[in-house]
Amino acid sequence: MVIKLIISFIIIGCSSLIGIIYANTFIERTKLLASVLSTLQMLETEIVFSATPLPELLSKVARKSRTEMGRILENTAEILRRNEGYLFPEAWKKAIEGVGDETVFAKEDLDLLLNLGNTLGISDTSDQVKHIRLTMEEIKRNYELSIIVQSKSVRLYRNLGFLVGITIVIVFF
Repeated sequence: MVIKLIISFIIIGCSSLIGIIYANTFIERTKLLASVLSTLQMLETEIVFSATPLPELLSKVARKSRTEMGRILENTAEILRRNEGYLFPEAWKKAIEGVGDETVFAKEDLDLLLNLGNTLGISDTSDQVKHIRLTMEEIKRNYELSIIVQSKSVRLYRNLGFLVGITIVIVFF
């Protein structure tokens, strides 16, 4: 009887933990999108007010942004510094693909970032700023949607994990 009780608590605890972990992905995405917005704002400021070469500019912004977006910027700068013949859009895409699988970015977030890379480093300053601002507006829209999804989903998945654990215990014991 004691063993059944211990196993029941373990099952409920594990399923609850799975629910909590899955629910936290919604919270992490919201935080990540907020950090992307601030990083893009820093990038815009650096582009407007400095005449720094792109790899150095990306590294500078990456150091200020210690998030996945900072890693994307740093990886892009590193690829460009190696002089392997990559144009900026190719280096940007390679950096996003290298980091994208490890993050909680949704596909539409990655698509927005990939589209931004097609204009940075190629066009003049005013066009780059326009594209950064457009991307920021779209990311802001995704951020607001992620807040709505987060408010609905976090509680749902936490409770669902717990209830699945209880259901398993009831069915098997």
